Amino acid sequence: MKSRVYINLQDTDYSRSIVDAIVQDNPGAEVQHQPSMIRIEAEGRLEIRRETVESITGSPWDIQEMLMYVITLGGNVEEEDDSFSLHWNN
Repeated sequence: MKSRVYINLQDTDYSRSIVDAIVQDNPGAEVQHQPSMIRIEAEGRLEIRRETVESITGSPWDIQEMLMYVITLGGNVEEEDDSFSLHWNN
């Protein structure tokens, strides 16, 4: 059994676009809307791709912008220019 990774974002219009992109790239991800927060969980790995966020928002996106809205996360982070991934070393 793989461990679950997660990311919690402030519930804003900006974050909801990121959540839409996460769900598109990670069909098995579970989204939980809580007061002022959106939690996204997945088994094993969670990918956030710049290309997908840009296609949803219609504008350029710098992954660093997302970090202003992150409340907490669980998993090892791999950050590239074009992607942000969470995973556990199992």
